[in-house]
Amino acid sequence: MSIHLVSFVGHLAFFLTALSFVVKDIVALRILAIFSSFAAILYNYFHPMGSPDWLPLSWCFVFALINIWRVFQIYTEKYKVSLSDIELEMLDTSFSNFNPVEFAKLMRSSHWESVDINTTLTKENEVPEKLYFVQNGSILVTRENNEIARPSDGTFIGEMSFINNSSASATTITLTPTRLVAWDRLALEKLLSRNPTLNILLKHSISVDLTKKIKDQPKPV
Repeated sequence: MSIHLVSFVGHLAFFLTALSFVVKDIVALRILAIFSSFAAILYNYFHPMGSPDWLPLSWCFVFALINIWRVFQIYTEKYKVSLSDIELEMLDTSFSNFNPVEFAKLMRSSHWESVDINTTLTKENEVPEKLYFVQNGSILVTRENNEIARPSDGTFIGEMSFINNSSASATTITLTPTRLVAWDRLALEKLLSRNPTLNILLKHSISVDLTKKIKDQPKPV
């Protein structure tokens, strides 16, 4: 292999590594890292100094194998994921930034609750024990006994308290029989501390919901 081609392959290896730092999708990152490793293997085998450089070549081969294994695991987990029709609807709407594997992890840490009308979910100035997601139903939100909102399907309850690790800023009461996804707050915090990606995805979904709530608030006359 000519020295110019060897140099090109070396530059390609570093370029692919740099590109992998830019992409957000973990699968794309690992695939780029695999091609980068193989380019580096070629460069170090046809080294410009005239003989293979076995130390970096061997480690690049190890890195390629690790990334190939992780991509295989990701796709295997993806095809093993089983979501109900309701969960698929949630994934397509309020949790659209999740991939099916990460969403399944989040749902496994939750449980479903069906509550009657006039059930209190959070109390103002008290720390909620749970984070809720309203799958079906309507909620009355009050602060200092004044109504401030009536969110319904596809909204989080107790999210500000969860994000800020503080007491609830409002009282929330169901206006209709309501079906909820509920996460025990302490258990969820432990899960997110072990899964930084899951933490980012959930907080993004909560941020989108908060933005929607702000936009939906009635404007002062």
